[in-house]
Amino acid sequence: MKCALFLYTGSDGTKAEQLKDYLQGKLRAVADLRNITDILAEEQDVKDEMASSDCVVLIGSRKASSLIQNDGQETEDEFVIFDGGVIREMFTANHERLVIVFFTERTENDWIPAGFDEKKIFHLSGEKIQRGNPVLDRIEDCIKGVLLGKNRV
Repeated sequence: MKCALFLYTGSDGTKAEQLKDYLQGKLRAVADLRNITDILAEEQDVKDEMASSDCVVLIGSRKASSLIQNDGQETEDEFVIFDGGVIREMFTANHERLVIVFFTERTENDWIPAGFDEKKIFHLSGEKIQRGNPVLDRIEDCIKGVLLGKNRV
C-alpha cells in the first residue's frame, strides 16, 4: 500500500492531526497516512521513511519555515519530531512528492522550494476540516495524484 507522511511542528499538531484523520478516511483504499510519532512508535528511521514515502504533506508555518531555513530541529521527550535540515535536504531540489498545506496566511518568508508547483500549495486558514470544504477536496485530489503518479491538480 502507498504511504503519505505528514510533517509538522508541535504547535501545528492539533490541526495537522485533524487533517490527517479526515484524509485517512477519504484515502483509506489508496494509502496509509502516517506522521513522525507513528514512525518513532514503530522504531523506524525517520529519514528512511521520509525518503521512501510516496507523498509527503508538509504543514507550513512560520515555525516550520524557520526550522527548515536554519537546519533546526524540534524535539519532544528526547525524540526529534521535526527536522528542518533533513526536510530542506530532501525536498529543495526534488519536490515532486511534496504537498504543502498552510493553516495560517502564507508570507514571503515561508519556505517553499524554488520551482515548486503553486497548485500543490493549499491554504486552510480559518477553514474547518469537515466534509463539503472544497479546499479539502483539492488537497485529497492532489495527494491522490502524487500517490498514483498522475497530475490531478
